[in-house]
Amino acid sequence: MDRITLKRTDLQVSQIALGAADYGTKYDDAVAFSQMDTFFAAGGNLIDTAHVYGSWVAGMGNVSERVIGSWMKERKNRSRVVISTKGAHPALEDMDKSRVYPSEIVKDMEESLKGLQTDYIDLYFLHRDNPDVPAAELLGCLEEQVEKGNIRYYGCSNWHLPRMVEAQKAAEKEGFRGFVCNQVMYSLATADKNKLWDPTLVMMDRETYENHLQADWNVMAYMALAKGYLVKKVHGVEVTSGTASAYETEANRRLISYLKDLQQEGYAVDEVCLAYLMNQELLTVPVISFSKTAQLQAALRSCDLRMQREIMEKLEQLRREE
Repeated sequence: MDRITLKRTDLQVSQIALGAADYGTKYDDAVAFSQMDTFFAAGGNLIDTAHVYGSWVAGMGNVSERVIGSWMKERKNRSRVVISTKGAHPALEDMDKSRVYPSEIVKDMEESLKGLQTDYIDLYFLHRDNPDVPAAELLGCLEEQVEKGNIRYYGCSNWHLPRMVEAQKAAEKEGFRGFVCNQVMYSLATADKNKLWDPTLVMMDRETYENHLQADWNVMAYMALAKGYLVKKVHGVEVTSGTASAYETEANRRLISYLKDLQQEGYAVDEVCLAYLMNQELLTVPVISFSKTAQLQAALRSCDLRMQREIMEKLEQLRREE
């Protein structure tokens, strides 16, 4: 797997990131260590987690970060791993109450550093937004953490475009480095935002895409495979997940038909879905998780899939037609 340099940073990262949301809960340490070993051996170095990952199980707190920290300590490989983590997510039992305040950001960050058993985080994201706090104040807090050496670069996740524009203007005015990356819900599959299982999630749209191109931002795409929706549909597998209704769109029905045609030409659906993101003009790193080694192998193959221009244009057309 090749390495790419994130724009406006010196971070050289793998083309795909390993998502670690289920480490310590769905996957015990042994399985998690094995997954990270496999990913690392394949050339992967970017691991994505969050302070909130694992807290859906009572008493587990930031267990995903702690598992990753134990793995890095045991493997003695911290300097060769790029860690992406997120903080200031609302308490899961009170999602309507924002925690995006400087004091909460610093609290989560300090706990993340301790859990990861490291003295710095490569890429730190505000996991949600708080429109009641000026963007300049939030950036000022993150700049202080950069100055202290706690983080190297920072970004946002699940922010809407007007607030990102506010942050861009604040960074320019104050001389801050500003956000370098947006971690956003982004996949070939389109979702109906009115049917999202979590209304605080923010999806990539064309206006945001164009803004990020102009501003030289990077993107990390979470739910890059739309929870396997297109793959299952193309292969005739019933989608029973409670999230399926969000993906029952006309655009996806068109895509499924075209992906079936591509499959007949020898293109694997999961590889096309990931390659679609990696072949964008906007630098995009898909975040993937896997339960089987075969899934990781498919993701690795997608890194070498240089999509023909006609196919990319057709996919774009189908997903954007009303």
